Amino acid sequence: MIKEDSYHIKFEKLSPWIHDIFQLIKKELRNDHLLKSPSFVQKHFPKRPLDKLSIEELSNAYMKEIAEGNEEVGEKVLSRWVLKNAELYHFFVEQLSKINPKYDEIIELSADASSFILNTSVSCYGATATYIFSILNAVVFTEEQLQKLREIALQEKLQAKPAEEHGSFESVEAVKEHYETQMRKLTEKYEKRMLGIERKYVQDVEGLKKQIAQLHRKAGAQSVANG
Repeated sequence: MIKEDSYHIKFEKLSPWIHDIFQLIKKELRNDHLLKSPSFVQKHFPKRPLDKLSIEELSNAYMKEIAEGNEEVGEKVLSRWVLKNAELYHFFVEQLSKINPKYDEIIELSADASSFILNTSVSCYGATATYIFSILNAVVFTEEQLQKLREIALQEKLQAKPAEEHGSFESVEAVKEHYETQMRKLTEKYEKRMLGIERKYVQDVEGLKKQIAQLHRKAGAQSVANG
């Protein structure tokens, strides 16, 4: 089952997109992790300026750490990638919550639900982002569905081309319409991203509350035992 996969296995499945993942979050990893983790830096980047690290150096170091069983580092990579794709996170939370408000407890998705979520996500966010999200977050699609999604994502990667420059416009009205459309898309994307970030924040806070409650219960039990 995918939910049982370690981060090492997850990132092995994502090997064709590793550099893409780290390219997207390199700034966040440097500011939120590397600058606060001197032992990690000393282990992997001795005498290397952090602002000069290549994507290959960065990804190789993190992948080595994850391969050694450092699940905490895997979680850092996941959380920063998800925040960069907050609108995609919001979409999945919204759809999975319709099936079960406690969506992290879903064991298996029906064929109809899987088909709708996958088709909509690929259409809106692309096969690559959908596949990476599904693997990192252990979305319970079937292995067959994930394999098909992987194949589409690989095709998408092969077909990816540098962004083409905008062609000439027929009129001032066409220019205006084009940029109004772009601004509307950006606004919608920003709004969805903020909703996704809010959801992730609430989820993290709830997780911390549960951990604190568990610690209090353990402390209380030890106090009674020692009493």
